[in-house]
Amino acid sequence: MPPFRGGIAQYTAELHRALSACCRLQTISFRRLYPAWLYPGDSDREPGIEQQHEPGVHYVLDAINPLTWLATATDTASKGCDLAVINWWTLFWAPGFALMANRLRARGVPVAFICHNLFDHDSGSIKRGISTRLLSQADAYLVHASEQAETLRRLFPGKPVRIHPHPTDGRYPPATAVLPKRGRLELLFFGFIRPYKGLDVLVDALGRLADHEVHLTVVGEPWCAPEELREYVRASGAPNVELHLEYVDANTAANFFARADLVVLPYRSATGSAVAAVAYHYEKPILATRVGGLPDVVEDGRTGFLVDPDSPRQLAARLHTINREELASIQVNVQTCKNRFTWCSLAGTLIDMAHDMAYGNRHDSHPNGSP
Repeated sequence: MPPFRGGIAQYTAELHRALSACCRLQTISFRRLYPAWLYPGDSDREPGIEQQHEPGVHYVLDAINPLTWLATATDTASKGCDLAVINWWTLFWAPGFALMANRLRARGVPVAFICHNLFDHDSGSIKRGISTRLLSQADAYLVHASEQAETLRRLFPGKPVRIHPHPTDGRYPPATAVLPKRGRLELLFFGFIRPYKGLDVLVDALGRLADHEVHLTVVGEPWCAPEELREYVRASGAPNVELHLEYVDANTAANFFARADLVVLPYRSATGSAVAAVAYHYEKPILATRVGGLPDVVEDGRTGFLVDPDSPRQLAARLHTINREELASIQVNVQTCKNRFTWCSLAGTLIDMAHDMAYGNRHDSHPNGSP
């Protein structure tokens, strides 16, 4: 939740606002999300709003104080809520979430995890085993990708799993500056830069393509030394790569999205993607890899294009054929997709889940509501 930055904080704020309009809601957030030594960026707070809190949110959880986890669970249970909803995204916080879930369930409050990632992207078998044990503390799950739903049904047969694609991100403003388009194609890679996101694959593809009419803008804070990334780009021979290796505010991001012809998600692994939701908000087609939940939101040839992961050759070949005329022809499909899944529909899915759990109708559900 703001003032913390990043996709999960923005997601939680949007969902909080949507749920506030249609149910009695208590929202709990963090007063300290990570210890300073663990966060690799400059700050975990949104620039300009470091001390600004979301109205109606209680900022009480502390990453290094388990007493706040227990007190939060006890207080929540005393309110008599029908469903406690907990974001699940990283093993660092998993023990705290599982502890709170255990205490809530012991006091008769059912718990649903919204699973952004079932397992950390760099996790091995030990971490996955720990995560699985802790995930078991929920009564139900909501995910944004069919692949995750299948995994949960296999791990926890009999527990309800609902799927709702990541809503289109409506918090981003219109562009305030016109960045001129260059060449025949403007590409955008946006968001935190981590190994699993495959920026190196995209850079290698552009080096292989060697097309001076294709321009790539990279915008995001790297979870590595920035100079290492700059050197990698120089050594690749990829032309026209513009690096903005920093976290940018929503207004600046809007300008980069407005200039882009195509948003590229060359991920090695993925669940849902907040960046895909932002791309659709700006009505931009997406070039993505066939991993995780990306094929759930990118329809090959209709709202974008799909290639195999870790394949610079295939990525270069696809970029060689794409042109602005083709992208313009599929924009109407992107507009349709933009309006299909909203924060209100996600809030409605959670309310339906609470109702079903309260009255014993514990079926799985898909995005269209069918069992």
